Amino acid sequence: MRTREAGCDISLVTFLRSGASSGPATNEFIDAVRSAGLPIDIIRERFPFDPGVSNQLRTVFNEQAPDIVQTHAVKSHFLIRLTRSRNARWIAYHHGYTDPDLKMRVYNRLDRVSLPAADRVVTVCTSFVDELVRKSVKRERTRVLPNAIDLPDCCRGSTGGLRHELNLRENARIILAVGRLSKEKGHSYLVSAAQLLKRGYPDLDFQVLLIGDGRERRRLEQQAQDLAVTDCIRFLGHQNDPLRFYSVADVFVLPSLTEGSPNVLLEAMAAKTPVVATAVGGVPETVENERSALLVAPEDPSALAQTTGRLLADAALATKLRENAYADVIAHHSPEVYCSSLLRIYTDLLNS
Repeated sequence: MRTREAGCDISLVTFLRSGASSGPATNEFIDAVRSAGLPIDIIRERFPFDPGVSNQLRTVFNEQAPDIVQTHAVKSHFLIRLTRSRNARWIAYHHGYTDPDLKMRVYNRLDRVSLPAADRVVTVCTSFVDELVRKSVKRERTRVLPNAIDLPDCCRGSTGGLRHELNLRENARIILAVGRLSKEKGHSYLVSAAQLLKRGYPDLDFQVLLIGDGRERRRLEQQAQDLAVTDCIRFLGHQNDPLRFYSVADVFVLPSLTEGSPNVLLEAMAAKTPVVATAVGGVPETVENERSALLVAPEDPSALAQTTGRLLADAALATKLRENAYADVIAHHSPEVYCSSLLRIYTDLLNS
């Protein structure tokens, strides 16, 4: 919306797998776009690899004649590579990959065909640039634009009601983790760290809240049972409003094995929740160790436990980290900063 206010005429295009060429075109994303007053074109897919998709895209391009086309996923990259008008400049966004199965790994390889043809490839952290270069993207065509967050949504509020709702022990220190329960998010190391924290700090009353769902949930629940930490770990599943959980957290832990510019990290910073995170991907580009967060190596539950215990025991350190992190997220990750940077990318591209 802010880029629209800055003079950009924005129109969105999305895919809808409906099994039919007509009928109501609606889902949560489409409804949100329409509620915001933005125009949106629906590309209907009757089945996987529907050849009619390319024709629909060409029709949209011919009708709108855009100056810039911006894509955000492997499928979109590939289709624009095939169908875009040569008069339109193309910006492809690279948000990183997950490799849940063979099908997705093969699917992601399409970017080797698509991304080198883009006029600009925007990614969320500098560590991803090397990955793009390995896919034959020219380094000079890459730009780094970290994610942003709308700060008012993350303000800390009253904790009493939520603690009561969750039936949290009155004096328990709360360790929060938010994210999809998949292997690359590293939650198994947090579960192991909970056992070490329980052993190393026998007088510490703590509870770990895991917000999110995914294919690893059953395995993680079994791991918690095997390690005898079910009394201090709560699996709360998907939450429609995860931001409210930061208000009850004493520490936010991000145990990921890979990350780009994680929104959950920005949320914790904006909520003034002290952070312990693994030093992977764009995380060290977002927070500074010992200044705005405490960083540890990935796949190291011992370091995760020791560092979390240290932070819970040191109120002055927690205050320093949260205040510095909050200042940084305002200075570098506000929507205004993001849109200003994006507009510079647009202007540079159109003038080149």
